Amino acid sequence: MKMLKLSRNFLVIVFFLVTSFQHCMVFAENTRDESISDNLAKVQISDEEILNKIPEIEKVIASGLKKIKIPGATLAISRKDKVLYCKAFGKTAISGYQPKDADAQTLFSVSSVSKNITAVLVGALVDDGKISFTDKVRKYYPEFFLCNEAISNEFTIQDLISHSSGLKHFSADTLFKAGYDNEKILRAFRYLKQKPGEFRKFYGYQNIVYGIVGIVLERATGEKYEDLVQRYIFDKMDMKNSSAIRLDAETSKIGYLKYLISRFSYDCKHQGVLKTCWNLIAKTISHKTKKVADIHSKYIDDVVHLDHNDFYHKFPATSGISLSAEDFAKWLKMLANQGTYNGVQIVSKKTFAKLISNIVTVKGIKDHDVTFVKSRYPREDMHYGMGFFNAKYADDGKNPHRIFFHMGGIRGSTAFFALSLADNIAVGVSCNLGGVAMTRFCEYAVHAVLDRIYNFSKIDWVEEDIKSINYYREKNKNYIENVVKRTPVAMSKPDKYTGTYTSELYGDITIALEGDELVISNGIRKAKLSNVNGDTFAFKSMDLMYSFYEQDEYVYFIRDEYGNITSCELPCFNENNTIFKKK
Repeated sequence: MKMLKLSRNFLVIVFFLVTSFQHCMVFAENTRDESISDNLAKVQISDEEILNKIPEIEKVIASGLKKIKIPGATLAISRKDKVLYCKAFGKTAISGYQPKDADAQTLFSVSSVSKNITAVLVGALVDDGKISFTDKVRKYYPEFFLCNEAISNEFTIQDLISHSSGLKHFSADTLFKAGYDNEKILRAFRYLKQKPGEFRKFYGYQNIVYGIVGIVLERATGEKYEDLVQRYIFDKMDMKNSSAIRLDAETSKIGYLKYLISRFSYDCKHQGVLKTCWNLIAKTISHKTKKVADIHSKYIDDVVHLDHNDFYHKFPATSGISLSAEDFAKWLKMLANQGTYNGVQIVSKKTFAKLISNIVTVKGIKDHDVTFVKSRYPREDMHYGMGFFNAKYADDGKNPHRIFFHMGGIRGSTAFFALSLADNIAVGVSCNLGGVAMTRFCEYAVHAVLDRIYNFSKIDWVEEDIKSINYYREKNKNYIENVVKRTPVAMSKPDKYTGTYTSELYGDITIALEGDELVISNGIRKAKLSNVNGDTFAFKSMDLMYSFYEQDEYVYFIRDEYGNITSCELPCFNENNTIFKKK
């Protein structure tokens, strides 16, 4: 009897533990689901009420295009079960470059919003069993190296797309913007320093690290990144006016043929020569050309037309996607529905929750930060998951709502979207002027929409963007004045500065005389130098850098105690505070 009683007690305990475990699992699952839409505040706004605000929002867009001199832009607003609005404004290009009216099918580069699409693609491949978030990068890309051997061995796919590398913001971007080849850019990570203990702890925004996921996905699947995006996303969502390839390849059959030729050896290796040759002919014939928005930058107040080259597609996973207004709206609709589009699962709800989770904390945002405007983004409780920022959006600290968002802006284009899961609302804007120092128009235009949905106090966001542009200009002006107002010193004879200067990270740069002018070159592009003061020279950033700011860049020559020029510094090539030594 005693044994029977013990057995019964044992069974009761087991039953209790199992039941408790099941309840815990249900609670955890419910908590996980609720956390997706756990906003601090919700709005009860109907589709009709949002649409009634469209005329006022369109005025904001029109004002931005006129005052900031943006050639063209798109606006998309979606809810989880419908596209509410999508439209393109303005022109595809400035005058002199065959401008056309932009429409809802016109392709606009979305620059770093591509990171959001890449992260969802990774999620889709995880759901498909092709990869895991916790897979080590070196499993697929053995030559991967970041800072040191230990971190390189531990680095996972999740680390690639969560800005948690522990490196400072924008590491190796200076090589990217200057047009160095991928091998040299990736090699640079061997020399970059990382603060001890920051790996997986803090947010540090990356372009190249994020872009490496494209290499990993291609190695893991045997498919090109752009083919994976097409198959797992564009095709499933009927995004016919979207692209993951160079935009100049989308505008003509000849351009598309050149693109296919550029990947010919890759396709031969994976598909065989006969199939590759057949596809080359068949795909070129069947290719439907697309309407494309050209890209632009600014030099002071002049809008500068840029060529479509392979800049975005050096690392397409970080910046290689282009969307039309119509397809941007479809994308937003899927996000608002937590990974499902018209009944088609792009990523599972569980994986979507992982993507928007709090993986790293965003800290150290300054009060004057023109991206995270203080009156709208409280300084606490901001995080990054995988392809999504997660933050409060408030009216000077009042009535905060939780939004998930991503910005983009690098060479000639900018974009921004914000998602409120509590209200199932997503808003996106893109434009063909960038990068971020040129304009914050896209994020500010989204803010204008959110403010009207949430009934926040009115801010003239176009004027705020003009203020942010002036902020950068004033900062640069103060820098220039500091350089120029130093004690005036005469420069040496020009030939004293000529020669080859080298660094471990960047390699060689040359200073040469062309006629009576000094010219700097990194072996890819070159720029004329003009003397500012003594051994300080300036050059136009746009002449040397593919992705440039409107202000000048500088070269500072350094002398030894005997007055001989022995080295130089360039702020535009400043990884590790590099000093170029004269050979």
